[in-house]
Amino acid sequence: MAADSLRILHVDTAPTWRGGQAQVLGLVQGLGARGHEQWLAAPDGPLAEKVASLGVPTRRFAPAGDLDLVAAVALADYARTIRPQVVHLHSARAHATGLLAARACGAKSVVARRVDFEVGRGPLSALKYRLPVDRFVTVSRGIADVLARGGIPAAKVTVIHSGIAVDAMAARVASARAAGRAEAMRAALHVPEGAPLVGAIAAFAPHKDHPTLVDAAKIVLARRPDARFVLAGEGTTVHAVREQIGALGVRDAFRLPGFVDDVPALLGALDLFVLSSYLEGLGTSVLDAQASGVPVVATAVGGVPEMIEDRVNGRLVPPRDPAALAGAILEALEDPEQARARAGKARETVRAFDLARTIERTEALYRELVGQKAGA
Repeated sequence: MAADSLRILHVDTAPTWRGGQAQVLGLVQGLGARGHEQWLAAPDGPLAEKVASLGVPTRRFAPAGDLDLVAAVALADYARTIRPQVVHLHSARAHATGLLAARACGAKSVVARRVDFEVGRGPLSALKYRLPVDRFVTVSRGIADVLARGGIPAAKVTVIHSGIAVDAMAARVASARAAGRAEAMRAALHVPEGAPLVGAIAAFAPHKDHPTLVDAAKIVLARRPDARFVLAGEGTTVHAVREQIGALGVRDAFRLPGFVDDVPALLGALDLFVLSSYLEGLGTSVLDAQASGVPVVATAVGGVPEMIEDRVNGRLVPPRDPAALAGAILEALEDPEQARARAGKARETVRAFDLARTIERTEALYRELVGQKAGA
């Protein structure tokens, strides 16, 4: 390791693979390329497997809850043996149970915040956000505003947008189209030739608000019965959404394929990408769609307006408003030339969210916290 390299322990407690875990992996890869020494504490699962494949030491850490002191003490003991300079806590439960590790080894603590629900409303949340954290990193200005309303001093908050490898994603989608995988995806989803395909790629979780998208689809189908909708992902609300689709009589228009491995092929198959969340930290799936040249309609929540300027590089609508969402979807389907023009603009604006910037700003924050200069 270089003389000015940092020692970093990453802690994440999600056993599944979502946008947050993709961000952790990208950060570990980028910091590793810059010569930093890293460790990961995480449950058995996709993130641990992918990080371990990079040669990064990985320790199993799966606390049963925010108050799992046994797991917290075990992680603190581990931190004492590796003596990191920074402990980056990447999930809500990591925030609660991982902070002891930073305190135990004298490291600087960095808490990542990716969701924009209000803080301090319950006693446990109030306690968690009053623990001695060195810095909160929010993935959008919208979340920084939430923390400010929760009483977190501005000096303790740094905004570092989540990022994607823009050129790599664009190339992967272009390759999927050129190789015929996008067309094969449409065929696998039984999308009739020429039918517009509207898609969402999101975990089935309450805040993603699939029900509003299903209600909007019912309105869209009254005018565009040829439209088809694909909701890719897994999660706790999938069964309720299936029941809603059946109750509204729109089952033939919907495809719910579960987790999709070939995301570039799915993006390449879409005519329109939709995000219907009522809470959202940033939404890197929107960035993926923008890099891929797919028009986007999204709700104006959290950090989404930081990615989309309404009627410039996409459309923004209020959350939990099926009629507004349906109107924006119909606008894109009935004026595809305008939608493509906005998608072309998004291909330019998405570069502000390139993963390289996320890595650079995170490294600079680490150095600031441990008292090192970026040019050391």
